[in-house]
Order: sequence, then C-alpha cells, then structure tokens
Amino acid sequence: MIPRRLLAALLLAALPAGATPFTHHAFDQVLRAVVDDAGRVDYRRLKQNHAPLDAYLDSLAACSPHNHPERFARPAHELAYWINAYNALVLRGVVDGYPVSRVDELGGLEAFFRQRTWTLGRENLTLDQLESQIIRPQYRDPRIHFALNCAAASCPALLNRAYTGEKLDSLLEARAQSFAADPRQVRLDLPAGKLHLSKLLAWYQDDFLGWFPARAPRPAQPTLVDYLVLYLPADQARQLAQHPAIEIVFDEYDWTLNQAPGH
Repeated sequence: MIPRRLLAALLLAALPAGATPFTHHAFDQVLRAVVDDAGRVDYRRLKQNHAPLDAYLDSLAACSPHNHPERFARPAHELAYWINAYNALVLRGVVDGYPVSRVDELGGLEAFFRQRTWTLGRENLTLDQLESQIIRPQYRDPRIHFALNCAAASCPALLNRAYTGEKLDSLLEARAQSFAADPRQVRLDLPAGKLHLSKLLAWYQDDFLGWFPARAPRPAQPTLVDYLVLYLPADQARQLAQHPAIEIVFDEYDWTLNQAPGH
C-alpha cells in the first residue's frame, strides 16, 4: 500500500504546472463546529455565524470541475467537490429560512430543491440539477445517496467532516455501512415477516440495482436485498439470507429538520 503522504504527493504532481488543488478545509471546519457525531446540525449556531460557510460557498461559486478541471486531479476529487457542494448549499438554504422545524417549510420542497438556483463554477444550478444531472449520471456510484444530505430526519446522517478525493472511496463505503446499520433506515422485523426500508431506496432503486462493487459481482436479477447485504452487519445479513421472500415495506419519509437536540 502506498503511504498516504506519498500518494498525496503523486496526486499533486499529476496536476498541470501552477494548478492549485481545490480545498475543502473551510467546509470541514464548519462541519466539525456545527454537526454532531449523529449527523444532527446546530442550525442556531450556524445562523449566528455563517460567514465561514459563506466564504466556502464563494469558493464554490468561483471554481468547479467544469470551469477549472485542472484543479481536480482525479474523478474522485471532482465527486468530492459535488457532494460537499450539495451538502453546503442545503445548509445555507436552511439557514436562510431558519428557524423552521421541517424542510418542507422552507418555501416547499419543489422550491427548495428544484427552483432555487445556486452558483457553482459560475454555473447556475438547482439542488436537483446538481444531483440528477451531474452527480448521479456522471459518476454512477449509488453510495452517493448515503452521503448527500437534504437536512431531513429521514436523510442519511450528515458526516461531520468534508469529503476529499483521497479518502472518498473509504468514506462512501463507511457511509453505506452506517446507513445499513441504522434501524431508522433498515429494520428487519422477522416476527412480522417484514423488512422496513427508507423510501430513499425506492426513489433511487435503479441506481442501486445498476451498480455493484467489484468485490460482489452483480446478480443476474439483482434486488435491493442483494445490494443491502453488501453493507449490513453480518448477523442481519445472515438472517435476511434465510428469508429471501420477506415482504419489503418502504417507510414514509420524515421531513422534520435534522436539528441537534436542545436547539
């Protein structure tokens, strides 16, 4: 295995002369300050001091993999940018309307995700365009659904640090495992003969069934269970394998704000 410092040096050497790698350090500092280990956000604190987040958003507005590709050494660095951008924009969108108790109180879900535009690399995009026209079709990795956070209680937990190209694969793998182990997202109820799943898995089912990691070749007729087994805790994976015909129930999505308790 190549030492981390050597790998970083090799990645930098691959950039064109004079190109400065895009950094997410400012966003990392914001996340560490306002997001707890469970992915809940202290929006009150962020509202009181959003200057660091705004400075990061200014850097996103000026530069992206589209208008400055020379600043992104690998596709992983590009994808880390887009994921961080999505999460940062959602935070800023909530701050603009805070205090609220639900995401759908921010002018409605349609307005929040599909109408309001943001500038990324001098290009105006909605959150939906960022996800559905760039992140999903260009990078084709369903694990991004466990990294993108829409500020709702039913969303996969927001990571309290920024994604980076160097660590992207390991972080996405960890987010997938965290999602599968979260009973709010995946809950096996054997006495009732049901597998309760987040509606997220229904909305993006084609993404999950269309891609399997090299360590687990894609089945001829894959199911969501086949995909989840890759990330479930071992004991749950064994139980699920013993009940291949279990009924799947997609739970309703809770749009309550993912706010830290006491705030």
